[in-house]
Amino acid sequence: GLEHGHEAGGLSGSPVLARSNQTIHDLFQALHNRIPIIGVGGILSGENVKQKLDAGASLVQIYTGLIYQGPKLIADCVRAFP
Repeated sequence: GLEHGHEAGGLSGSPVLARSNQTIHDLFQALHNRIPIIGVGGILSGENVKQKLDAGASLVQIYTGLIYQGPKLIADCVRAFP
């Protein structure tokens, strides 16, 4: 399981990044691009967005990163794609 997965409450941010990326990759391989995949979980930087897209996501959803970093995260994500 996930580190801290046994604790009460939700798990988000960095702890779910690797598992989320692997799940996206697995879905992409299984679905052969038949439907869009929205990558979520652990996006705290533009590099994390790249990881989701490289794994097979068509789009990304950002939440926790916006809570902790605010709108500057969006600028970082845009700069990751020159």
